[in-house]
Amino acid sequence: MGTESLRPPLTGIGNYTLNLLREFQELSDVEVVDCFDGNRFVPAVDVLTGVDRHMVASSYDRAGGHWREQLRKTVRAMPLAYSLKSAWSNVRFKQGSPGRKDFVYHEPNFILKSHDGPSVTTVHDLSFVQHPEFHPAERVAWLSRQLPRTLDRADFVITDSEVVRTELIEQFGVPRDKVRAIYLGADARFMPRSVETTKAVLARYGLVHGSYLAFVGTIEPRKGISVLLDAWERLTPAIRRAWPLVIAGAPGWRNAELMGRIEALRAKGEVKYLQFVSAQDLPFIYSGAATFIYPSVYEGFGLPVLEAMASGVPVICGARTSMAEFADGACKLFAVEDADELALAILELVDDTRQRACIARSGIVQALKFSWARTARETLNVYMEALGVNNGSVG
Repeated sequence: MGTESLRPPLTGIGNYTLNLLREFQELSDVEVVDCFDGNRFVPAVDVLTGVDRHMVASSYDRAGGHWREQLRKTVRAMPLAYSLKSAWSNVRFKQGSPGRKDFVYHEPNFILKSHDGPSVTTVHDLSFVQHPEFHPAERVAWLSRQLPRTLDRADFVITDSEVVRTELIEQFGVPRDKVRAIYLGADARFMPRSVETTKAVLARYGLVHGSYLAFVGTIEPRKGISVLLDAWERLTPAIRRAWPLVIAGAPGWRNAELMGRIEALRAKGEVKYLQFVSAQDLPFIYSGAATFIYPSVYEGFGLPVLEAMASGVPVICGARTSMAEFADGACKLFAVEDADELALAILELVDDTRQRACIARSGIVQALKFSWARTARETLNVYMEALGVNNGSVG
């Protein structure tokens, strides 16, 4: 399995990869899992130990993390950056793969490397096709060249939702029986928590349980943060002061304007920007919120929505999206990119305690249908089909 996405800070694909690895350790049908970190093959248990050590030590400091993220964005913007990185990674993968021909190679991050045995890829979304303006041009060009080749070579393609599965079939002509939609899961850490159990963590961030609205996600245009801020500014000053907006997330691409707006609102005391929040603290940020708002324009799944639902928090998210698909009526919906409609949805929830409680209860019930154990079992079934046998090794 490719594990390059496990480099900190963990975002969506990193969380997907990490949770699959953890669940595979509990499945007796999985004999061996080897991980390729972009340079070498490493046993899964060593990878998991390293990730856990990092999380416990909280070694991803904000200053160092910001510096690394800025360097990463600079490198990504360089001509041929993706092609050169891919070429080097392919060479290293090929050197270590001859002894793993009987393994299923699963690439959780879109683009397959060359492998003589069965191959499975996960295509989380097609945002580079649907919204190329939200990505660096070099990344769009690289994915546009490489994804069709990957789809041709893959024995099976996994997507996070039926929305993306349908897009792949319709836009790339992938055979229907080759594409499997497998929903993601909410980690058991995300659960309803009382005022007392969240008090200590929230105090470190200057927050009070049940008195703020929250957004969690990478700070970049695709997440719809500009629409969220537009909607926020349409609310009365009294509401904005009574229900401050908390924004938590690592910096993403092309976010200078967003950061400027966030800083201006922060200076007024109406927005709190927490930057990157540790894996230990994040569940408390969710469960302490009065409402969770996720205005993302496009997602392959939208894991923060499921995590907030599991935390017992009412959620507002976009209609006709993958989030609306798996929420199945358990969230309050608005037309994405419509700031007026989002502002109205926020106003309705902050003014109606009963409606908030009703949506929160529905969210908990719906979230219970999804787990990483389920994701891993269904993914293993795809591996077995790729192998054409009842058990085998997984790479």
